[in-house]
Amino acid sequence: MALEAIKSIKNAEQQATENINKAIEGSKDILKKSEIESVGQYKKVLDAAKEEIKKIIESAKEEGRINSEPILEQGKADIDNILNLDSERFHRAVNKVVERIVKNNGNS
Repeated sequence: MALEAIKSIKNAEQQATENINKAIEGSKDILKKSEIESVGQYKKVLDAAKEEIKKIIESAKEEGRINSEPILEQGKADIDNILNLDSERFHRAVNKVVERIVKNNGNS
């Protein structure tokens, strides 16, 4: 009877060792799978962030274009005004410039 008890205990120890080894292998598999899954999730998050960055950049470009339109239009209008000065206004402007030069530098 004692021999049977010892054999039973040995079998139980052997079974326990096998169960522990299976549990260790199972936990390694779970760890490996979760690592693979986390890498996949990381890539998804990174891709989503890159896409969001592209949208933000495009939005900023569009906003800049919209904000610059009135400034560009005003600049074009100013250029047209300067290029289309009538003769009288042009001569008045030239005379004022000459007058200031003479006034500042004297009659050299």
